[in-house]
Amino acid sequence: MAKIQDSGLWAFAHAERAALAEDLAALTPAQWKHESLCGQWDIEHVLAHLTAAASVGQWRWMRSMIGARFRPAVHNQRRLAEHLGATSGETLERFRAVINSSVAPSSHTPAYLGEVLVHAEDIRHPLGLSHTPPMAALMPVSSSKLTMALILPEQVLFLRGQRCLW
Repeated sequence: MAKIQDSGLWAFAHAERAALAEDLAALTPAQWKHESLCGQWDIEHVLAHLTAAASVGQWRWMRSMIGARFRPAVHNQRRLAEHLGATSGETLERFRAVINSSVAPSSHTPAYLGEVLVHAEDIRHPLGLSHTPPMAALMPVSSSKLTMALILPEQVLFLRGQRCLW
């Protein structure tokens, strides 16, 4: 299988964000507060997290992590405070504003596409929403995750089952 260029991976990320926004357009207030697969975060928090990730480049992410003394929970709390709207509708509008963003905390585009795909499922699954991303989007992500598992097996074992660590 030929390697997909970053522009192709970004196109998948944009399309997956757009599909997620469409799926969330008709949620009720109770659904927005429904528990996600991300521990203590509800659906709205995970969406704000995706908005933050699409808004924070590498250097800003690094400054934020340093400012949080490399504590991901503190970093995430600060970014959520920036990207949660006053209402769930405003949070969704903020997400829609970054649908076509090609900004990410890392230059590793397959890993970032994975972030979009996994967190979209963290939102959809508890709500009973079904979506199947294109296989062409999944392949580079799975290859990237396999490479990471081979390079950093102890971190992968540590992270197994730990959702939304970052």
